[in-house]
Amino acid sequence: MARSRQQRRFTPQSIERLKYDPAAAPPSGRMEIEDEVCPGLVLRVTPRGVKSFSVIYKVPGEGGANSNGRLLTGAQHRITLGATPPLGLTEAREQARKIIQAATEGFDPRNERRERNLIRHSNTFTLASERFVELELKPNVKAWKTIGSTLRTHVGPEWGDKPIQDIRRSDVHELLDGLVGRGKMPIAREVRKHLSRFFNWAIDREIIKDSPVHGLKRGDLEVNEEAGRALTDAELRHVWQGAASLGYPFGPMYQLLMLTGQRRNEWADASRSEINADKRWLEVPKARYKGKRDHIVPIADEAWAIFDTLPIWPGNDYFLLSSRDGEVPVSGFSKAKLRLDEAALAAMQKDDPEAKLAYFRVHDFRVTCECAAAIRVRLQRQSR
Repeated sequence: MARSRQQRRFTPQSIERLKYDPAAAPPSGRMEIEDEVCPGLVLRVTPRGVKSFSVIYKVPGEGGANSNGRLLTGAQHRITLGATPPLGLTEAREQARKIIQAATEGFDPRNERRERNLIRHSNTFTLASERFVELELKPNVKAWKTIGSTLRTHVGPEWGDKPIQDIRRSDVHELLDGLVGRGKMPIAREVRKHLSRFFNWAIDREIIKDSPVHGLKRGDLEVNEEAGRALTDAELRHVWQGAASLGYPFGPMYQLLMLTGQRRNEWADASRSEINADKRWLEVPKARYKGKRDHIVPIADEAWAIFDTLPIWPGNDYFLLSSRDGEVPVSGFSKAKLRLDEAALAAMQKDDPEAKLAYFRVHDFRVTCECAAAIRVRLQRQSR
């Protein structure tokens, strides 16, 4: 041990009051004091008053053995535990005892800590989430690009270089609170869902031991997926405006769903041959209809006006809403729904900058039409 090192019984209060003393400092300029309670635990104090804990130890056997077989210690080693604060005395003593015990048994803890640090810093959120998308999502999930984009856009800026081992439940709450506070409730739900799968994947790979999302209580993000809800007139107006800004194919698709109250795929998979121009209806064949029967959808003037704006391709069997010249039906619904939410929120905040968009599903357009029909029937009965 260095001659300039003092020994003192540490307490949280004495550490807080401790000041740098040039007379007690070695030529390096950092004053060192060893803990009497836990020999080997050292507190360093710099001329600027920065305090940090480290552990001094030797490993029996590193110096070989004498003729009697007695293990000889090698050179003195130091492991820095961290600055105080935030590292407290109790935790520093606990870490120091574990390191000294391992050294006493002939193991150099530096090797294990070096490997652990390598694993930790090679698994930042950005690096780990990229592997998650490539190895887990891409082979198994059709919407892997959308999920990857959601994580990069809404989580990456907050956690990019943070080791995932250091992410706590409080960090997840803070992330979700920020999204909710900016009126991005639907995105917050998507982020929570994808983070849950991401951390479960990391547990399976033994990158982390516990998921900070497991058991997360967020009543504000809970949704009754079965019941659905009817949108208000104001919400419909802003969602309609948001859909108009999306352009073809998703803009017309959402507007047709709002006007007709059909299920999403009844329009998304519709072909030109299913349109009867004379009678102005869409005939959904039983192969595509949930009820396993032919289904007629009358097309009112407002809906027909939207139909008239759709692209026309050669033949009669092309898809009305397509991302590839009518050859295949439109796809990428998850990403399109996020774009619709953002566009609707932007339209809403033009009227009220503090407005927030309540969660809704595309299926809720159907619920809205059903509620409107029920109200109309009730009013007709009351007027008789």
